[in-house]
Amino acid sequence: MKPPVYGVMAEFDSPSALVRATEAAVAKGYKKLDAYSPFPIEELSDALHLHKNKLPLIVLGGGLAGGKLWHEPICKS
Repeated sequence: MKPPVYGVMAEFDSPSALVRATEAAVAKGYKKLDAYSPFPIEELSDALHLHKNKLPLIVLGGGLAGGKLWHEPICKS
């Protein structure tokens, strides 16, 4: 019986090689994947099936609300 694989690390020479390897891993059924790059690679987000979430919008709303609550007492004095 083969021991399970808990993690793999690799380095690629080009962004396209990274994207191809990611697509191949997804095609083989791997679901928990992550990749790091010193610059954004649009195709990599697609290959990893990263979906946009609402967190940036929530953070913006919290920042605006906090700024308003903090700003009001200062302006009144």
